[in-house]
Amino acid sequence: MVRSGPATIGPIVESATVRAMARVVRRESAVRALSVDRVADSERAVHRLRVAVRRLRVLLAAFGPYLDPDFSGPLRRRLSTFSDALAAVRDLDVQLVGVDREATADPGFGTDLAPFLDSLRSRRADALRRLEERLVAGEHAALMADLRADRIPVRHGDVRARRALRRCLRKTWRRTRDRIAAAEEGPGSLHEVRKSVKRLRYLSEVAADPIGRTAKRLATQAERTQDLLGAHQDAVVLDQMVRTYVADAGAPPPATTFALGELAGAARERRRRIEHAWVHRRDRLTYRAGRLLD
Repeated sequence: MVRSGPATIGPIVESATVRAMARVVRRESAVRALSVDRVADSERAVHRLRVAVRRLRVLLAAFGPYLDPDFSGPLRRRLSTFSDALAAVRDLDVQLVGVDREATADPGFGTDLAPFLDSLRSRRADALRRLEERLVAGEHAALMADLRADRIPVRHGDVRARRALRRCLRKTWRRTRDRIAAAEEGPGSLHEVRKSVKRLRYLSEVAADPIGRTAKRLATQAERTQDLLGAHQDAVVLDQMVRTYVADAGAPPPATTFALGELAGAARERRRRIEHAWVHRRDRLTYRAGRLLD
């Protein structure tokens, strides 16, 4: 594979970061253009915006040694708060899609789950309204204005690109490897592994041109691992939401209680299957990281 791109890290850091900032601005405009009633459209738009914000946060953190801390530090904090507001909507979207699918497949089961679905939809509408209020606030407008910049302050930009990117990737992989080791003691830590793997994926994608095929293949394995662990986290969250609903509802109708038990049981079974599949995926990811970084 022919490597391409700038020889030094400065232009790569600036280009990748500015593109990520512009992507957030575009995705944010798409969300603001939607109304609360357009649930399907807003679900997709919120997801795309959340991914864009997450990618930018990862790059700001990974490229920390090559960015002015007076620029990257405050921006990361502001984006973190914004990300929390997006997560409140997106987490409910994921569960609604899954539970709706179960309800549609079996109308009788769907009828029994109706009170739970209504609760999720109500919570989702409230979270989306809070997000919309944030999008029109002056503080948020200032954030978007800053993200429209076409230049950013870079430091130590004359370091060789491949050397700098390998250094960033090694640091990210060490953290990922530590979290994988922690997860061996209990699958509850897999969510932390997933977050580290996302960082590894986004950084590997930036490194694909300067470093070559090994970085691209690592990015592919990281994406597959992220998808698997994302399904695991969805099952964990659904189980937790069911438990919370039952506790808050007091005494749901018997048919609803039974249906929720079936729903939570299916989620726990998905978790077990994914935890079994995780072993193979972990080994493939470790192999690809080793090929690039050892």
